[in-house]
Amino acid sequence: MKYLFYLISFIFPALCSSAQPAERDSSIYIASSRLYRMGESLVVSMQVDITRQIPSNESVILVPRLSDSLDNFIQLPAIYVNGRKQHIFFQRETGRQEKDYEELRRRNDRKQSVHYLRSIPFTHWMKHASLHLIEKECGCGVPRHTDSTYLTRLNILPDIHPHVAFITPQMEERKVREESGRAYLDFPLNETTIYPEYRNNPAELAKIKRSIDLIKNDTNVVISHIDIHGYASPEGPYSNNERLARERTRTLKDYVCGQYAFNDTLFTTHYTPEDWDGFVKLLTDTVITHREELLHIAESKSSPDGKERKIRKRYPEEFRFILQHWFPGLRHSDYTIHYVVRPFTVEQAKQVFQSNPKNLSIEEMFRIAQTYPAGSPEYNKIFMTAVLLNPEHPVANLNAACILLSQGDTKDASLYLDKAGETPEKTLLQGIMQMLNGNYTEAENLLHKAEEAGLPQAGENLKILHEIY
Repeated sequence: MKYLFYLISFIFPALCSSAQPAERDSSIYIASSRLYRMGESLVVSMQVDITRQIPSNESVILVPRLSDSLDNFIQLPAIYVNGRKQHIFFQRETGRQEKDYEELRRRNDRKQSVHYLRSIPFTHWMKHASLHLIEKECGCGVPRHTDSTYLTRLNILPDIHPHVAFITPQMEERKVREESGRAYLDFPLNETTIYPEYRNNPAELAKIKRSIDLIKNDTNVVISHIDIHGYASPEGPYSNNERLARERTRTLKDYVCGQYAFNDTLFTTHYTPEDWDGFVKLLTDTVITHREELLHIAESKSSPDGKERKIRKRYPEEFRFILQHWFPGLRHSDYTIHYVVRPFTVEQAKQVFQSNPKNLSIEEMFRIAQTYPAGSPEYNKIFMTAVLLNPEHPVANLNAACILLSQGDTKDASLYLDKAGETPEKTLLQGIMQMLNGNYTEAENLLHKAEEAGLPQAGENLKILHEIY
């Protein structure tokens, strides 16, 4: 439609031949403008005042343009302000067409105005759109000047502060925690005795000792038991590897007992004669020639010794590499120290939160948070730490979603809501998320469900929704 005037002028060139460019007059201005959401539509309203002198053969075209910072845009139907002759031509050419524009015959020396009102389907990018008015001057179908004027901006979510609903976690009656590690001890060929100074053993034994000391020296905890799981590599006969894994695991348990005078009943031990699972993981994570064939052998139901023989015989070059670089890493001892943490008062829990938050329950962290203003950095940090340490806990995930939605972060909040479990509080937060995303119909349905479930926050959010929807 914006090319309509050019077409009319082309059809009647003789009538424009004597027209001369006039000095530009800026006396077209916007008395008022408004951009607002109404249901699923966006409404554009303007009051355009015109006092400009427009020659009979000339026209001014005003084009409202909606755009955002990401180059999304839409041009709305234009306003044609025509001189007398152009008005006549315009009426002739458009008389039988459906009217999707505003047209005004300019009567010079009179003050005239156009009330422009249009609605268009609302789409998500329009939430922060700006409205400009593009002004095009035309004389006999020849554009002479184009100008753009900023009018107003749409911001559907200027000051939305949703009312979220946290869930108070249940008290953890017995706080059981664990600390795990892996040691790569070196043994002389076919031996099971630990030599503390042999090869890299000083560093590996020190690693185990640091893990135990960290817990043993904490007056807030008591070690409940220590689990050791020893592994041998697939190199050599299975029967010998079974002996090595069993005896080396027992030797390590005895060594730790002797270092700390622990009771033997504190320990549980396990062993795996050949760590084929670890071998498969290395194959899966590494690029090596004939990887698929090696994986097929490693995952087959052949005996352990049969697997090793096939790899050694069929792929000797790869086997030499595996023997030198992979098998040493498959001889390891995994250990887990299980311990029980005592309960804390709020003040004690605050200190522990700074030093070792892992020793706090979700309920203890919740109680700490209540001592800070809602929405404060300290308040938010506590809830996000709780979910970081308990990534699968439904309540920790829901409360983290509360924090993020309060900040308007719907993208990350949705990830936590997926793990939050089915509760009225989750329904409420889903409604808030839809409201913040501009999906008002879905938001209203969810908030009504939460209201029916007895959550007072749902009613408060519905009030907010009805102000913008």
